[in-house]
Formats: sequence, C-alpha cells, structure tokens
Amino acid sequence: MSQPMNREQRRMLKKQGQEVTEDGQVIQTKTGGGSGSGSGGRVTNKGGAGDGGGSGKKREAVAVEERTGPVQFSKEVRSELRKVSWPTRTEVINYSIVVLITVVILTLFIGAIDWVFSTLVLELFEPRQ
Repeated sequence: MSQPMNREQRRMLKKQGQEVTEDGQVIQTKTGGGSGSGSGGRVTNKGGAGDGGGSGKKREAVAVEERTGPVQFSKEVRSELRKVSWPTRTEVINYSIVVLITVVILTLFIGAIDWVFSTLVLELFEPRQ
C-alpha cells in the first residue's frame, strides 16, 4: 500500500515528467531532456499488482541518461568555473598572510607544550644518585 501524497509532492512529480493517479501510483514516465541540473541518473517506476497491468507482474520502466563525453564535460566545467566568485589578488594575499601567521603561532605553541612535557617526563624518570 502506498503512502498518500500531498499536492506539493504531486506537483514535484509532474514537474519531473511523471503522471500520478489519485491513489498515488506513478503511471507514466516521460523520457527526454527535462529541466534540472542533470544530476539525475536513472528513473525507476515500479507499479504494484493494482497498476492495471492485468497479469499481476510488476512492470518496470527505466530511462537512462546518456553519459557525457570528455569534451562536453570539460566545456561544462569551464562554464561552471566562470560562475565562481573568485577572490581578488589583495584578498588572496591577506588570507595567505593570516594563514601563515596562524601556522607559525600554532607551531610555536605546540613546540612549547612538547618541550615542557618532555622536560617533565625526563625529570620524572631521571635516575637519582
């Protein structure tokens, strides 16, 4: 038994190109280039015994998107990289300076803690005369 769908779920399925019956069963999957980001891979539509198939067997409709070739992939990557908000030269320099100063300070702090603990451990286990 399927869960009841609300209007928002039905609208979303319709936008994705799927038809839905009143009881929430997906009855048709439209193939072709739909809208979206292209992140979908395989669309599977499974109907139950009451899907109108007649034989009682489960039917499955699978639409598989074709793979993108290397040339198309590199074009899409370049297109997406053009949309990135890149930092200015001065921002990169300022952030790099902040990172270097932070690394130096943390290195000195960890080195000092290491020196203190190693001195304490050596004093603790030093043989007495």
